[in-house]
Amino acid sequence: MNVKIAGVVLAGGQSLRMGQDKALLTLEQHTLLVRAVKLLQETGISDCFVSGNYPDFDCIRDQHSGLGPLAGIAACANQLSVDYDAVFVIPVDMPLLSVQDCTVLVEAYLNSASPQEAVPQTAGLYYQEAIFPLILTLNTPLHDYLADIINTPHKKHRSLYRLFETLSVKGISAKATDIQRFENTNTPEQWQRCLTLYSRLQRVK
Repeated sequence: MNVKIAGVVLAGGQSLRMGQDKALLTLEQHTLLVRAVKLLQETGISDCFVSGNYPDFDCIRDQHSGLGPLAGIAACANQLSVDYDAVFVIPVDMPLLSVQDCTVLVEAYLNSASPQEAVPQTAGLYYQEAIFPLILTLNTPLHDYLADIINTPHKKHRSLYRLFETLSVKGISAKATDIQRFENTNTPEQWQRCLTLYSRLQRVK
């Protein structure tokens, strides 16, 4: 199956709770943005884009500010749908995510297609234990939904879980031992916890 998947790193947030740009935090001498792009590439996704504004990367700017990750996903879906069948989305602030976590999701997505399908007909897949990583099929229902959500005055509707429910994006279960890698780092305290957990995970390898 020749499904074209684009990688997307969400890095367009203001990082207000962190007090500095999360994408530029460093772990083992690489910024979290560089690490996220490399993670996608090591997963086998060669074409990677950044939802944000970083001159050294292929970036797609949000068309609407203050709308959270859905705005970034909407901008990327609009721009990438001509050349790609799906987008694989990860946030820049999930530094413990592994290649295995991403590969399992991609393979499950590809295996969801029947032999007669050129592209999986499922709306997408995510782990039930976390919102990201996430893979979405670039199709008309997704574009229509995102357009409606971007224009809605109801903030509570701008939820990724609501998108999952409306479009029937399927959740798969992660192993209990893998869930710790889905930690986000939005505050200095969470960042320190991630650094501690990262060191622990490295010693286990």
